[in-house]
Amino acid sequence: MGNLENLLLKEYELLQEKMYKCKTIHIRYDMKEDHVFFLLKLSVLGVYATWEGFLKKSIALYLQEINREKLAYSDLNEYYIAYQTDQIVKFKSSKTSFNVIRKTSAELHQMYQKDVVFSTNVNTESNANLKVANAILEKLRLSSLDSKFEKRLDRLLFFRNSIAHGDDGVPVEQNDLDSFTLLIQELASNIVTSIIDGFQKKVYRR
Repeated sequence: MGNLENLLLKEYELLQEKMYKCKTIHIRYDMKEDHVFFLLKLSVLGVYATWEGFLKKSIALYLQEINREKLAYSDLNEYYIAYQTDQIVKFKSSKTSFNVIRKTSAELHQMYQKDVVFSTNVNTESNANLKVANAILEKLRLSSLDSKFEKRLDRLLFFRNSIAHGDDGVPVEQNDLDSFTLLIQELASNIVTSIIDGFQKKVYRR
């Protein structure tokens, strides 16, 4: 088993532990009913935070492993050159000033002359839904997550956003937490498989 696979599996084990805590902590201790309801809602936030954190960390571990190969940009697949370029240019930002263009051009010129060092900052855009997760995977030529997860993940995001924005009208039941924690474990397992497969196939190389 390779270093990357070991690291990813450790992260997956940590995720499983967190999912277990999220769905059981409120029933392991004797407490008032209103405290149980309070913890149920906090657990939804914990489930989402664990999912977003895992997505970022797993991609970061993948990029770190590629960095260890000390590749030249001439070795990279064009998708990976574009991914790295976007870290500097940030195409979603509006940059029209000539000074910005000059500075960016200089940074790109310097970057392309050095060995490849990918940034491990992964932008999940505050709501790591299926579209966002797959956009990250697709940029790196990694297998996408199945569309069957979309509605279930959207439901988790609806609960998470409602709770995070102070909406007390969204009740959380035990079966909701059971469903959310199972979903995140399935998604995380698929991400691990996608990354390991992509790394073994060296999809990042020309």
